[in-house]
Amino acid sequence: MSNVNKPVIPAEVADAIEELRGKGENNRGILMRRERVGNPYYLALMSIHYDTLMAALANGYERELTEEQARKQTYAEIVLTLQRHREGTGRYDKYDEDHAFADGVQYTLDMLGIDALEQS
Repeated sequence: MSNVNKPVIPAEVADAIEELRGKGENNRGILMRRERVGNPYYLALMSIHYDTLMAALANGYERELTEEQARKQTYAEIVLTLQRHREGTGRYDKYDEDHAFADGVQYTLDMLGIDALEQS
């Protein structure tokens, strides 16, 4: 198993890399496209630091979450925390700081009229 960290890059950069790879470009070819003003991939490839682009090409990469994806992921984590709190499983078998936090989250959702379990 490798302990190399994959950089997180914007979706438009990942799309450009994947499209160029689909056209048979290697790492050098992709880096050269970054230097050529006027090519369709220039702005996307220029939007991240050169070292980050090189790391993404050599080590692989993770796509940056869109705002909507990040919101859904956060929401799913909140719902899971509330479910564990209600079931008394996991870290929530005694009343502690996390338990109090979950109570606070539940109170806030109740005040906003949001049923967290129906939204998931």
